[in-house]
Amino acid sequence: MEFNDLLTSGQLAKEHTSKEKIAEFLRFSEDEIAAAKFNLNKFPVTAYKSSYDALIHAGNALIRYYGFRPTAKYTHATITECVERILGKEYGSLAKSFKRMRRKRHPLQYEADFSESRGEVKNSIMRSEELIKRIEEHMHIQPSQNRLF
Repeated sequence: MEFNDLLTSGQLAKEHTSKEKIAEFLRFSEDEIAAAKFNLNKFPVTAYKSSYDALIHAGNALIRYYGFRPTAKYTHATITECVERILGKEYGSLAKSFKRMRRKRHPLQYEADFSESRGEVKNSIMRSEELIKRIEEHMHIQPSQNRLF
């Protein structure tokens, strides 16, 4: 995988991550998807944020699988870019939906503005779940089964 531009710009750093730690990121991702589904009907904005956070955890796991980690510089944009580069054309529409979610999340997070309907939030959750599944299949790593509580 070619990431020289992201390394040079300081958006990625080389770092070894154990398979166990990657599995933990995936577990957090699946927990966030479960929270998104749970909150959908009563708290759709919270559900959207959980769905997005699930993708951030899964994307972070995918980057770490390749021996890198995102830095504090444009972290979310870097993660979405790497997911698209790694998964390529085969899952391009799912990766593009991740980028769209990032753009939609920004006004929610920083301007208290959110325009997605409940149906759009539900669709985002389904697409997030599908992308996470593809990321897990790509790495051949399943989420850890260790629970904190």
